[in-house]
Amino acid sequence: MDRDALNVADGPVAPPPARWTAIRRVLEPRGAEIRQAARLLVSVLLSDLLARVVHLHEPVWSVITSVIVTQSRITQTLTTGRDQIVGTLVGAGAGLLAILMVQTGILPDWVAFWLALTPLALLAAARPNLRFAAVTLMIVLLFPISGDPFLRPLDRIASILIGVVTSLVVTMFVLHDAARGDVLTASGRLIADIADLLDRALRGELDHDTIETIDEACRTHLQEIYGAVAEARVEGLRILCRKADPLLDVLPGLLRRLRGSAVFAARAATEAGELPSVDAALDAERRALARVLSQLSRRCARAARGRRRISREDAATVLAVLHPPGPSWSAPMQFTLGMLHEDLERAVEAVWSDGAAHPYAETKKSGG
Repeated sequence: MDRDALNVADGPVAPPPARWTAIRRVLEPRGAEIRQAARLLVSVLLSDLLARVVHLHEPVWSVITSVIVTQSRITQTLTTGRDQIVGTLVGAGAGLLAILMVQTGILPDWVAFWLALTPLALLAAARPNLRFAAVTLMIVLLFPISGDPFLRPLDRIASILIGVVTSLVVTMFVLHDAARGDVLTASGRLIADIADLLDRALRGELDHDTIETIDEACRTHLQEIYGAVAEARVEGLRILCRKADPLLDVLPGLLRRLRGSAVFAARAATEAGELPSVDAALDAERRALARVLSQLSRRCARAARGRRRISREDAATVLAVLHPPGPSWSAPMQFTLGMLHEDLERAVEAVWSDGAAHPYAETKKSGG
């Protein structure tokens, strides 16, 4: 009796794998934010530890610098870190010169500070990336100094540099190598928008203003793709190893051409009299484009999650539904759709071969 009651009590309890699955589903959409939070915490911890190991008196400057420099993207961190290092060296030079003038009695401290700050303010106005120079000057001069007037400023400068270096190392190697997935995810979204644009245009539902609105979203996706490609090229010091990724080398350009061809075709379809008079041809073209673009979008989305073997169909099978525009199409539509088919074929072949297929290879043309 007690055993049965125990079994009943234990029955509704979810097994640990199910609990972990539920937790993963909650956290997965926030994966990028969680990784960035972890990188920031690791950067702060390591910069503080390193500053204490080398016996710096004010490790707080190392911690503050690591918070400023550690960005969500490696390219952003490299840019911020470079600006911080250059600004620190320039500001440190100005600060030490001001201290020297004060110690030798040439100028009072407030005059020396303003004399050093003025050119740095002008420099920051002309070159915003050197704004950290003025910040370093203030850290060196405005905060109380005890003991040797030169030793403590040098201690603060060393703390700042430790924070920069630690942030660069953590951002480069901790919880990264996800930019390739970001490229493919943004590519899938771009292709889905292109599919929606063409489907609605061939249905006759769009005007030029709506096309421009959709195209603006497509251009935003392209910017995301180019940014993620730049990120992927520096992850794990790939820029030093010269490790190429054939797909990432060709995919942005192919999708840019595909977007242009799709917008061109959509605009031609909205012109009066440009839609074909044969409804069957229009419907067949719309369905064929929707099918190929849908498969291409899904392929990118699944590849972004690391699934290499995701389809039994090869590129030729996917593209078999596309046929050259027939005589029922007007001359402008024949031209625009022909260009769109070529760009779509190149994109499909590149994605299905993971960049191995030459994107601008001559396509085989059937004789007639």
